[in-house]
Amino acid sequence: MAKLPKPPKAFPVKHTIPSKPAIPQHIRIQRAQHDNEVPLYAPRNQTPEQALKRVLAARPRLSDLQRLSEEELKSAQHQAKLRRARQWPMFGIGLIAFGLGTYGTMLYASLTQETDLGNLPEDLSDRFDKEAEGYDEKVDTSEMLLLLTSKRKKLTAMAKGHVLEVAVGTGRNIPYYKTKQCATVTLLDSSGPMLAVARRKWNDTHKEYFSRVFFKQQSALDPITPPFDAQVGYDTVIQTMGLCSTPEPVKLLQNLESCTNENGQILLLEHGKSHYEWLNNILDKSAPAHADEHGCWWNKDIGKIVEESGLEVVNIKRYNFGTTWWLQLRPRKGMRQRLTETTAVEQPLAAQAGSPVTQKSWWSLWR
Repeated sequence: MAKLPKPPKAFPVKHTIPSKPAIPQHIRIQRAQHDNEVPLYAPRNQTPEQALKRVLAARPRLSDLQRLSEEELKSAQHQAKLRRARQWPMFGIGLIAFGLGTYGTMLYASLTQETDLGNLPEDLSDRFDKEAEGYDEKVDTSEMLLLLTSKRKKLTAMAKGHVLEVAVGTGRNIPYYKTKQCATVTLLDSSGPMLAVARRKWNDTHKEYFSRVFFKQQSALDPITPPFDAQVGYDTVIQTMGLCSTPEPVKLLQNLESCTNENGQILLLEHGKSHYEWLNNILDKSAPAHADEHGCWWNKDIGKIVEESGLEVVNIKRYNFGTTWWLQLRPRKGMRQRLTETTAVEQPLAAQAGSPVTQKSWWSLWR
């Protein structure tokens, strides 16, 4: 039997790769054959088990891996790499600690601050007007800690057809729209300054789609007119963190139902009551101060609101001890027509009672 050739001598190379020479390929194969008794070139009629065993036997072993020498481990270059590798975990831990500290301070301030409920107006929309420009920076930390960004992205990616987003605010969902699956997108909010920020954000992220997006400044409690080519209603209605800021959440959901296609979907991402009573007590105690500062009540019972609205629940999930609600709803069959007829009857009655009713042409709603 012919002798195997000796492996070539390894020439020293100055780098940080371990100095221990690697075991040549043919020696690893010999070891694998000897240990597993599987030939390198198996016959054609081999079984799958034999083929798998041959492949696994040819893999390099842990002992074949090269290691750094003692001198290389103590070298300044290697120590600098270790310091850089250790800096990133420490930076991440520091960032999380800073976020938790900031959020805890805000929560403590909300719990200890006394707020007179009698002085709080029913409509807190002026809070949004004042905070429009710095709103994103203000809520970024809390949403990062609650992992809401991924939920916003997943929810918005479900939008298709003619889309309506209510309480769009500064447009925190805008970057996650898949515009290729949307015929039109209507962004609605009662705050003009908030809607102006959303308009700039859409222009920055989906400029090529600007001709098919509509910005409407109005209350979501008022009748919402779909686009001219969506007379059967919107295919998708989205609302994130909107039920907390309206004084009539049940009426809001029913109004969304009246402008949604019967085969469409209503997607909600809300914050409200928790699974646990101790956490609900904290939310109830801090809710007045939070509403006075941010314009939303974070202790509402979202499940009860949805139940009272009568909408069909397709899917519901809860996160963050139950305070974050993910809801996929569906309008009731025939309800859109009944709600539309009811609204048409109520307007003449209101006019007879002395309440002025302003008649607007349909194109004025898109200004």
